[in-house]
Amino acid sequence: MKKYPITKTEAGERLDLFLQKKIVDFSRNQIQEAIKKEKILLNNLPSKSATKLKTGDSVSVDFEYFEELSKPMPLIAEKIPLTVLFEDNFILVIDKPTGMVVHPANGNLSGTLVNALLEYDPKISCSINDNSKLAKMRPGIVHRLDKDTSGVIIVAKNSKSLSSLSKQLSSKKIIKNYTALVFGNTPKSGKIESYLGRDKKNRKKIGILNEANGKLAITKYQKIKKINFAGEEFSLLLIEIPTGRTHQIRVQMKEIGYPVIGDQTYFTKDSKKISDQISIKRQLLHACKIKFHHPQNDKILEIESSLPADFQKVIKLLTS
Repeated sequence: MKKYPITKTEAGERLDLFLQKKIVDFSRNQIQEAIKKEKILLNNLPSKSATKLKTGDSVSVDFEYFEELSKPMPLIAEKIPLTVLFEDNFILVIDKPTGMVVHPANGNLSGTLVNALLEYDPKISCSINDNSKLAKMRPGIVHRLDKDTSGVIIVAKNSKSLSSLSKQLSSKKIIKNYTALVFGNTPKSGKIESYLGRDKKNRKKIGILNEANGKLAITKYQKIKKINFAGEEFSLLLIEIPTGRTHQIRVQMKEIGYPVIGDQTYFTKDSKKISDQISIKRQLLHACKIKFHHPQNDKILEIESSLPADFQKVIKLLTS
């Protein structure tokens, strides 16, 4: 057990938040689970995540538990059909279907895009930027899409390509466009800027935070078409996101009053009602186009994906 004495400056902090600063490679949920399992003690006694620390307290951490936790889970190659939009010796661009998770995680070790990629091209397993557990669980993955968001996703076939594309992503040189169907009649165009982070009440959700606690998210949109159906108004949008925060489009569109149709997490009473009425259970959000520099020759590539069948079906229903 490693012990951390609590100083005056740390007094008043929650136990789990204090430990997040000390055990930086693990999530708050993992730290909270360790507290429940009594792998973390306060003054040599079991405690709770929300306990406020006092000057002179001693926090003990069982690092053998965390070392075991950090061991990579075995990745399984699985024969899952993939729609390939572009491929060469350096990169692969996939049209991800709705319902597919991008990479394995605890409780979700199979059926992901990574499982499919390892079967498609086993060499992708070596396409990592470092030897961390997180990197090993995401070989070749440059960026992610939510489980129920469909569309274009880039995969690097080797570490050099992954490094190049990751740098483009962090410097906002990869341009990502989405098509979304939202509830309500939006302005012709708009730009949303806000700070996002984990919702304080529900850690599975993303919320709007202040500048000190959140990360800047920028969403630009243009209205392609206004649709009227059953006395309600809808907007078909083309969206560009210079930043790529978790759930960004879904959170920000809902925040300005135009939630994505079908979204089961970020919705209003009216958007949920109409989504149920037209029997759509996933957010109608599709990564339709991506533009980036090829990692080998610097050539600009622009790759598009057409709307999936379920999205097209809803558009047809609403416009018929």
